[in-house]
Amino acid sequence: MLARTILATARSAPRAAAMARRRQLADTPQFRLLDPAFDASQMSEPVRRVLALQNASTADATKARSRAVAAAFRQHDADCGSTRVQVARLTVELEALAAHVAAHPKDKHSTRGYQLKISKRRRLLAYLKRRNPGDYDATLQA
Repeated sequence: MLARTILATARSAPRAAAMARRRQLADTPQFRLLDPAFDASQMSEPVRRVLALQNASTADATKARSRAVAAAFRQHDADCGSTRVQVARLTVELEALAAHVAAHPKDKHSTRGYQLKISKRRRLLAYLKRRNPGDYDATLQA
């Protein structure tokens, strides 16, 4: 019985290390240029072109655009979830999903997700119009 416990502990140690490494990698962006703390000025031009956002996956490109749009619609530095920011982020996600749904019309699961995001954006805009018409107009004009 004791031997089984020791053996199980020995097997789980590498697994725990691998899981910790995987979590650490999940927190870092796949493309270093997406990391705002990364200084790309020392990179050569060919390397910078290879690591450019246009070579990123659709998910990474959407995340980068979402971060940029959230920064543009932020009302203060700590603002990450106000209604304006949520609407802006949903708009970016909807643009990416619209392209996917148009390319894959039989993908019913993505189509449903697309429709749900559209209705969530519509509800958020209705809330914004009801609570703060000035922000509503500014959000739609931007």
